[in-house]
Amino acid sequence: MSAQGDGDAAVLKRMHRLTLAAALTTLAAAALLMTSVEWSAHRSDDISKSRQMRMAASALDREIQKIPYDQESVAIWDDSVNNVRNVFNANWVDVNLGVWMSTYFKHDRAYVLDSGDRLLYEMSDGKSAKANAKDLTPEIMKLVRDLRQQISDGALDRFQKGDTRIPRSVDIAYVDTHPSIVSVMPLVPHSDAVSQARGSEALLISVRYLDTSFPTNLEAKYLLSGARFSNANELKPGETAYPVVSRDKIRIGNLVWKSELPGRSILHEIMPFLALGLGAISVAMFFVIRRLRNTCADLVAGEEHARHLALHDALTGLPNRAFFIEKLNAALSDQSANNGTLAVLFLDLDRFKQVNDTLGHAVGDELIVYFAEKFGEAISNNGFIARMGGDEFAILKTNLSSADDLVDICERLLRSASESFETLDKRAMVGLSIGVTMAPQDGRDPSELLRKADIALYQAKLRGGQKYQIFSEDMSKQLVERQKLEAELRCALDKGNELELYFQPVYASSDLRIASVESLIRWNHPSRGLVSPFDFIAIAEEAGLIGRLGEWVLREACRAAKDWRLDTVAVNVSPLQLSQPGFPEMVFDILLEVGMSPRKLELEITETALLDSSNATSKKALNVLRKAGVRIALDDFGTGYSSLNNLIALQVDCVKIDRSFLQPSSSRSVIWAIINMAHAIGLTVTAEGVETEDQKEFLIAVGCDHMQGYFLSKPITEASFGALLGDQCSKAGDAAAA
Repeated sequence: MSAQGDGDAAVLKRMHRLTLAAALTTLAAAALLMTSVEWSAHRSDDISKSRQMRMAASALDREIQKIPYDQESVAIWDDSVNNVRNVFNANWVDVNLGVWMSTYFKHDRAYVLDSGDRLLYEMSDGKSAKANAKDLTPEIMKLVRDLRQQISDGALDRFQKGDTRIPRSVDIAYVDTHPSIVSVMPLVPHSDAVSQARGSEALLISVRYLDTSFPTNLEAKYLLSGARFSNANELKPGETAYPVVSRDKIRIGNLVWKSELPGRSILHEIMPFLALGLGAISVAMFFVIRRLRNTCADLVAGEEHARHLALHDALTGLPNRAFFIEKLNAALSDQSANNGTLAVLFLDLDRFKQVNDTLGHAVGDELIVYFAEKFGEAISNNGFIARMGGDEFAILKTNLSSADDLVDICERLLRSASESFETLDKRAMVGLSIGVTMAPQDGRDPSELLRKADIALYQAKLRGGQKYQIFSEDMSKQLVERQKLEAELRCALDKGNELELYFQPVYASSDLRIASVESLIRWNHPSRGLVSPFDFIAIAEEAGLIGRLGEWVLREACRAAKDWRLDTVAVNVSPLQLSQPGFPEMVFDILLEVGMSPRKLELEITETALLDSSNATSKKALNVLRKAGVRIALDDFGTGYSSLNNLIALQVDCVKIDRSFLQPSSSRSVIWAIINMAHAIGLTVTAEGVETEDQKEFLIAVGCDHMQGYFLSKPITEASFGALLGDQCSKAGDAAAA
């Protein structure tokens, strides 16, 4: 039995060896066959790629040569000289040197320069454009100087003798962000009927973009599939790039197309048959190996997936807070060894909650993904970005070379968030605030760095968004002081005896009577004294107190004004109040409570708040209030996105011109234009900030309806205003009796 067992073992061992040898032989044969086929396919593909590269080079060269040929049709012409150099005929130039070059030859831009290289005419996309010398890039002017030098060296003399073609200067450069073929050629007569002195020639500049219709023509004429222009070196799988360079060997970009690979196509066709034959021979071994490989791959993939989920944000795919802290710890350890400088940037999207509340969480999620991509593009490979949660992101920048490097990153991030976000028929404007802290200046503890970056972020948000702040120790003190002021404001609202309304009269320009009044809140702090609204309104908005504060102001203003003989009493309203559900109902309840007509109430809304198209709740609230008779005034007009279309669309009753327009540095014609524009659509106009007799007389002369300012009356207490209004009524009664 022992011998039988040993024999069986030997047989099994030999079978194992034979099986292994057969498998190795099969694999070696398959490898040799596949290598031969693969080499043949690659060789065929290389030949095809080389042919396509020559075609692309030829097509580009032909296009470069074509532009000057196109120009010659109008550059060598008596009429061109007469209508440009002698007497500049704008209409003729537009038709023959602009529109013609675009319509017939598909030139994208054209410029005409006089003999002194001053811009006389500009065409863009087949239409005459305002001549702007800034559009003449340094690359274009370099070609202009080159052509002038050719003319100075006698190139035109040789042309007139028939020795050479008309001189031109051609190169490839960027024009208005487009890679372009640029050709400069002089305008010369074709006959002796027109004479032209050397050096007095006007110049025609033609521009042909390489990233618009040129790739389409390349694909159609030369069968280069998917042809496009790329200013980067990034290629998709299966694409080939031909480098486009200027005369100075400066790389402008690449002509890219999807390569025609006949070898690969043939390989794909015969591969199934090869695979079928090999599979029939080694099917058993294949399944065993595949089983083992799949099992191993599943284990590895499962582990990697679990780690990825633990360290990445599910919505954006960015690293999460845990990964960021892990990365920060590692960077701080490396920094201790290398004595380098690193920075932590906290980013927070301003007004994100408003977008979420008004447009829905789906749009909010889409916005988060959008800005995650934007921020990634802004920092490129120069930092590590993570989503910390909600609308907060963080960036780790190591090996800072200078403070300018950090400033550049912050400014690029702010620019990336300055554009509006659009989805379907909705548009949202959000801002960005950035807080920055650095190590080792601000410490080496990760928690401390994150805390200080958060403080710096808070200070940036206080400055109105679209700002960045670098941490300083004073910020901690300011934060403590602000938190203290917030607590004191809560107490003031609870007590009610520290807040007081002041009233500033608004005078009718026609007879200088008090027509209405604007209510302004003041805080008589027991220890700080009179606290300016500029110091506590922003705190109230941030702390969620603006609703209570606004309700108190509205109630007190209506209570005081209900019996005053005035047209209206004006109350300022915060954008946050407008967006709160139930705001119109609160206004109507107060009016009913104090017994004042809605027509006597005027709500002042800033221009920026009214133009925030993302806030549908605010729009609905204003429509409900206006239908009930409440007047809506557009405050600080001229400081936002002022236009006649906006005024008509907003459906306000009154425009209040911002005080900045009455400053000596401002043009009074602007005020005149605003008044006429408002009157044309049936709006009344109030000018703020009247501080001199001259300003008052000017506003009366140009037809401004109402005025207010310190020259007429500063804000005064309720009692003082009541007395002032009583005196006016008494004088009016005496005048009537007389």
